[in-house]
Amino acid sequence: MRDTRKRIAASLLAVGLLGTAGCTAAPDEGSDADGGLKTGNGVTDDTIRILSLTDLSGPGAAGGKPVQTGLDAYVEQLNEDGGIDGRKIELETADTQYDPQKAVQFYQGARDDVAAVVSYGTPTTDAIRSFSLDDDLLALAFKGPFPEENSVAQGTAFEVDTANLLTYVYEEDPDAKVGVLYQADAVGDGVKRGVEAVLAETGNKTVAEASVDASSQDLTAQITAMRKAGADHVLMGLSPGTTIAAVGAVSALDYDATLLSPGVAYSKALLALPVGPTMEKQMLITCSYPQWDQESEGNKAFKAALGDTEPNATIVLGWIAGRMLHEFLETAVEDGDLTPAGIIKAAQHSTVQTDGLTPDMTFGKEINERTPFRESQVCSVSDDGDDGVTVVKDWFESSAATNVELQ
Repeated sequence: MRDTRKRIAASLLAVGLLGTAGCTAAPDEGSDADGGLKTGNGVTDDTIRILSLTDLSGPGAAGGKPVQTGLDAYVEQLNEDGGIDGRKIELETADTQYDPQKAVQFYQGARDDVAAVVSYGTPTTDAIRSFSLDDDLLALAFKGPFPEENSVAQGTAFEVDTANLLTYVYEEDPDAKVGVLYQADAVGDGVKRGVEAVLAETGNKTVAEASVDASSQDLTAQITAMRKAGADHVLMGLSPGTTIAAVGAVSALDYDATLLSPGVAYSKALLALPVGPTMEKQMLITCSYPQWDQESEGNKAFKAALGDTEPNATIVLGWIAGRMLHEFLETAVEDGDLTPAGIIKAAQHSTVQTDGLTPDMTFGKEINERTPFRESQVCSVSDDGDDGVTVVKDWFESSAATNVELQ
């Protein structure tokens, strides 16, 4: 596959970009070169430039790399098909290494030259929220959404995935003893709201809770606390890096609890690590994304575009992000406003059809309308299938997931 990405130069880190963090650049909305179509920053007669903040190295790379592969593939195909209103999409891709400060630095260096932002990684997305709001730039995140009206989520919110997964556990075992690890950032905050929604509905109580720093590599103390409390299920509200650390501690302590992971912390690539056997034996996850070997028109399309790429379900998340971006930009053109602010407005009244990859996505202006759907699948970890998972419960929406308020 041809590489359509343009990497932001590393020199952005060395030019004092954080010193501009308090300044807001007004979008350039003077262009009117296309029969009344308003254009602004990031849009020329030939191109639409999009910033992709992702994790190609560091603790989030297991998810960030395949997601970027999927996004690249979609953009390449879109460009081969003529782009958006005759304009090709240019991706400016920056490796944040799951570091919020790097995300802000890269964002500040590119914000005046892009029409929208795609952001993988909850802490890094969280770090650019206020800036993208001030700049009127669409922030297409892989989780969320956030309170800011410019924020749209690609996947189900952590609150929703957590509510569905924990509901499933209690339905299967009403006496389950659940301990919870909360990452001390937006990931953990979302998971906590999902847990609270389920406990309020069921009357259950957790047997232990512990906080985890996003950079932690040794979670022995927290896992030991779960075992001492008698937890037979440990819900891990963690990012990929801390999930690996948690499972490593479980394995080292020979702790046989069922491990629960809502969100996108797991990918099949992790099965090749020393923690792989423990994941396969003990882990349940929400897999709120289509399966690689699923039969649908959407699956056929992305497989054709990817060619010989090795199966990885996380790739599909990037593909769907590209599909969403495509719809938002097309809607903005139909609205006659391809400025950054116009793209935000377009996203708030768009319906994205994924051709069977997921439930169709309908977006609105309010925060509870800016998540694509409230359904999840529950999967066990398995090395047998292309995706590294086996679906144990198909798409469903629990009462707690329906009622949990996003914030």
